[in-house]
Amino acid sequence: MKRPPRHDPPTPFPDEPFPDKDALIRALFDQAGTGMAITLLDGRFIKVNSALCTLLGYSEETLLDRCLEDIMAADQWRLLSELSRDMLTGKSGHKQLTLECRHKAGKAVRGLLNLAVVADRAGTARHFSVQIQDISNLIRTESELEESRQRYRALADATFEAVFISRKGICIDTNRAASIMFDTPRKALIGIFGTDVIAPEFQSRVRENMLSGYEKPYHAVAIKKGGTRFHVMIQGKMIQIGGREVRVTVLRDIDAQVTAEAALRENERHLRSLMESASNFILFRLCHRPETPFRPRRIFISPSITEIVDLSQVTDFQSWLDMLRPDDRERLLAAGLKMLDTHKLDETVRIRDRSGSGWRWLHIISVAVPDETDNNLFFNGIVLDITKEVEATAALKAREKELKERTESLSEVNTALEVLLQKREADRTEVEEKMLTNAKSLILPYLEKLKASRMDERQRIYLNLVESNLNEIISPLSRRMSRHYLNFTPSEIQVANLVKQGKTTKDIAQILGLSTRTIEAVRYTIRRKLGIKKKRSNLRSYLLAIDGSDTIPGGSGQIR
Repeated sequence: MKRPPRHDPPTPFPDEPFPDKDALIRALFDQAGTGMAITLLDGRFIKVNSALCTLLGYSEETLLDRCLEDIMAADQWRLLSELSRDMLTGKSGHKQLTLECRHKAGKAVRGLLNLAVVADRAGTARHFSVQIQDISNLIRTESELEESRQRYRALADATFEAVFISRKGICIDTNRAASIMFDTPRKALIGIFGTDVIAPEFQSRVRENMLSGYEKPYHAVAIKKGGTRFHVMIQGKMIQIGGREVRVTVLRDIDAQVTAEAALRENERHLRSLMESASNFILFRLCHRPETPFRPRRIFISPSITEIVDLSQVTDFQSWLDMLRPDDRERLLAAGLKMLDTHKLDETVRIRDRSGSGWRWLHIISVAVPDETDNNLFFNGIVLDITKEVEATAALKAREKELKERTESLSEVNTALEVLLQKREADRTEVEEKMLTNAKSLILPYLEKLKASRMDERQRIYLNLVESNLNEIISPLSRRMSRHYLNFTPSEIQVANLVKQGKTTKDIAQILGLSTRTIEAVRYTIRRKLGIKKKRSNLRSYLLAIDGSDTIPGGSGQIR
């Protein structure tokens, strides 16, 4: 390829002869956009350009009457003096520092000062070359940039969501919320790949979304430093920062939300199962609208309604009302209107059964719940089929009536029996009185004659026993006395009677023709049956005491 012809560069001043070097330097000095000055070694200005005059707000004549010390703070002048001494001693030929210059108006001007030594041909330092560049805008821009950076960091740290900035999947920055969410220091998160904090079963999807630039929110499961799993909602977006394309990804912890939603779904499932498996009762929810007060909109009615009515005959609320008994229908409508104020309904009605030949009893309970978003009312309620309970109650009342009639009949029978018992008691009393009269008139007189006759001692004892026993029989207390001796044998009764009469063991043995040892054995048996075997009680006194009492003296209860 042929090389194009070479062209010489144009001269700086094409219309004038090439100036000398000094003139060129003077032109560059005077026309420079940066403030420039030549000073003596003590800092006095001997040459300044227009840019410096403009920067400081002074005229050229005024500045030439001043020195560097006059345009800067004392501490900065001391620093500059030290630097200039180092330069004059040959330690350095050029120095640069940032300082604040004092403008004529009193404001501070931030400048970048470049100081260089100007030497003569012999190498002796004669002057300083000073350049002061106004960097106020640059510093202001840097300050604003730093402020913006701080605002971004504050905003990122203040948010509750974890924010990751990544490049090609590698995290290059993150916020404080991410450190808290994953229980990991911020420095440890920088440099990881985006899927390192994601559960294995979600890593493939997250990696694909990151690298493809997917921007819609999606669900995943993340893992904390200790291995705890939690649900997150992830959304990312590709942006430009510093000319580089990076991805900003936000992770929101939705673990509590997911848990609550799962519990809600579980509750809804149980509630739906309860409603759909209802038997002998109906759950319903109706919407009442002011514009159609007598035509509530059905929200839900449990399928168990088919057990009570034929749905083919029910097309709307009015057709359902038509199936009620007329008097119940009017009462239910009145209660429904009242419910708009009280927000409660509790009524019992009768409705045609599925066969159409009978009635079923329904107990309706409902409450009205206002809707906060509009003027509608929602009626939540339950319908109980109480037909069996009503029939059972009716049968119970009939049975109670029958029992009442039987009770009244039995009361009459009892009255008749009481009359008979009273008659029997009177007859018994009459018989006893006759027996007592006969004994006194037919038996006792002969006993008196026998006592007056001549009898030996043995015969007299027998006669006394006969008289004593006869008195026991006819005595008003004989029944009570007999109860005490019900468990005694005839021999024990004979011995007990003789003991009561004060007879000794020897006397009783002689009277009964038995040995004294036998009488002692009978006496022991009597004491045992009376419960005084181990007590130091006199047998005769004990027998005399129970002769007038139903209770054993000193004993534990009635003699049996």
